[in-house]
Amino acid sequence: MNSLKSKTGRIVFSVSTLCLFLLAMIWVSYCRQRSFDKSDTIRFAIERNSNLAVALEQYVIRTLHNADAVLQVVKMEYADKGESLDLKNLLKRISISQDIDDCVSIIGPDGRLKMANVAFPGHAAADFSDQPYFIFHSQNNSDSLLISEPRVSRASGKPVIVISRRLYDEKGGFAGVVTLEIQPSVFTSFYAQAHPLQNDIISLIAPDGMTYARRTGDVESSGEDVHKSPLFRHVAQCADSFYFAPDAIRHIPTWFSYRKLNDYAIIATVGSSEANILVDFTNRQPRFIIPRVIISLFIVLFSLFGAQFLLRRRKLADRLLAEEEKYRRLLTQQMVAVQEREREWIGRELHDNVNQVLTTVKLYLEIAAREEGSPLIPRSMQLVNRSITEIRNLSHQLSAPTLGTGSLVDSINALIETVAFSNHLQFAFDYSGYTGVVMSQKLALYRILQEQLTNIVKHAQATHVWISLFGKDDNVILTVRDNGKGFDATSKTRGMGITNIISRAKVFDGTVQIETAPQNGCLLTVTMSRQVVEERSVH
Repeated sequence: MNSLKSKTGRIVFSVSTLCLFLLAMIWVSYCRQRSFDKSDTIRFAIERNSNLAVALEQYVIRTLHNADAVLQVVKMEYADKGESLDLKNLLKRISISQDIDDCVSIIGPDGRLKMANVAFPGHAAADFSDQPYFIFHSQNNSDSLLISEPRVSRASGKPVIVISRRLYDEKGGFAGVVTLEIQPSVFTSFYAQAHPLQNDIISLIAPDGMTYARRTGDVESSGEDVHKSPLFRHVAQCADSFYFAPDAIRHIPTWFSYRKLNDYAIIATVGSSEANILVDFTNRQPRFIIPRVIISLFIVLFSLFGAQFLLRRRKLADRLLAEEEKYRRLLTQQMVAVQEREREWIGRELHDNVNQVLTTVKLYLEIAAREEGSPLIPRSMQLVNRSITEIRNLSHQLSAPTLGTGSLVDSINALIETVAFSNHLQFAFDYSGYTGVVMSQKLALYRILQEQLTNIVKHAQATHVWISLFGKDDNVILTVRDNGKGFDATSKTRGMGITNIISRAKVFDGTVQIETAPQNGCLLTVTMSRQVVEERSVH
């Protein structure tokens, strides 16, 4: 039974371990695939944004070059023709792009508007001396292109970026400023062809953190302060790269790609929110996770049903073994009962019939001896007396003389008296802890003791025997110890007497323990689960 349980347990453990390993492999592979897929999706988005940043850089440079070309032409024509210059016709001749010709102006050295291709409302064109670009060119003699931060145009009332250059007189002195206004949307308009999502961002940013132009989805804006953005920390380390951070205005987690323009103080950035980037990735996950969930459920169900089948099979085997043990015990009990009935019947027949006949023969021989005085008659009487003694002893061995009417202790005392008288053994019997058992257990204990005493008489060559009968917890314990020659307990051979003792003990789920060694005597300990009942006499 223990072997079957151990084997079943190993099978259940092996099946469960295999299923757990398969589940682990399935979900580890899914996690790795998911991680790789996510990384590839983000990398693809970064590459896309980097390409858009390059396109934005080229578009901005081309737009600024075109705008600067217009300023250079106007500057040369104004230097040649002065105030007689027809600015509108000039702009038509050079075919300037309509995207950047909102307002081209020439401002004199006093800050007053000299001419423009559009009309200014009211007194808006009265004085430009307070504009930053005018102040810059009046104080710096360098012939450099200046790009101002977005401001409201006095001509159109819309946000514009002012691009300007310094004008020189014949002596090289300050002669005013030529300006061109560009709406911020001009720089970001091409991005609309890429169909940006709601949280996609494209922007041109000045080194001080002000935005020249910004487009978020379909919304155009400019002039925001984003100087706290981590963009500038990354630009300081690398002029062309990418990073992940919350958007500086809306604080939405976003992947940014950026480029710092070489010839202009402008940083071009393109960003896509992480949520937008991972939309397709998220939509793909059910295609990968659902098959794994189904396979995992099949594995779990297989493991559960397999374990349940094996456990049920083990329970059935345990039940069959228990039934087998029950029937075996019952069979042994019936065999013992049959043996006891046969022994009782033989004992009674010997005592009541054969022994009576021999006793009668003895009386007849005694009478004959007194009358005739034959020498053979005393010899016959001796043989008859010996036969009567042997039959009486055999009768006592076959049936316990007092178990039917008295207690186990009385029967053991009678057995001790018989064995001690015929074999010259000294006995010590302690029953102080004994409280009584049912009749079937009394008989079993009596037969076990009788069998062991027979073994001692036949084999032990002992002179003293110590017998103890007591109760402990719910058990009754019988011990028999002798000072005989003992035997080798490790020997695999087992005598019929020991086999009978073990069989009788097992009927009551008892155990038998033998402690012996050559020349060290023997200790027999029998333990049974005690079945309490009142005995009909005191011990």
